[in-house]
Parts: sequence; C-alpha cells; structure tokens
Amino acid sequence: MEITMMSIITIVTAIMTYLFGLLSKKVTWFKDEYIPLQNFVIGVVSGIICGLLNIDGMNITTAIITCLSSSMAAGGIYDMVKSK
Repeated sequence: MEITMMSIITIVTAIMTYLFGLLSKKVTWFKDEYIPLQNFVIGVVSGIICGLLNIDGMNITTAIITCLSSSMAAGGIYDMVKSK
C-alpha cells in the first residue's frame, strides 16, 4: 500500500473531526445535534484547502467530496463506538 498525500489528508481530517467531536461533548453549551453540522464544516474546509493546494492533482470538487466523506465517517464511527 502506497502512502499518498491524499491518504494522509483523509486521515488527518478524520482525526480532526474526532477530536472536535470529543471537545464538543465536553463543552456544555454545544448541543449534540450540531455535531453533524460541525463535521460537515470541517469536511468542506478541509476539501477547499486540499483543492486549493492541488493535492494529488485533484480538483476542488473531488477534494471536498473526499474530505467530507472522511469527516462524516469519523462522526459516524464515534457514535457507533459510543452506542455499544
């Protein structure tokens, strides 16, 4: 398996989303129903950054979709682990 810049960005986006999710659980004024919106914003911002930096030659649309899917997956995995 080859480690590419896009795989690193995907992992960093997922870790950022997980850490922001943990932080938002600790803050009392942040409601749980806003976490998917937070994940969406993190994914879009990460995608825009990746697209503007032209990582792996991807256009901005592909970068946003990739980062958005990794951020939403991180939130889903967190909820799945905590629901056991």
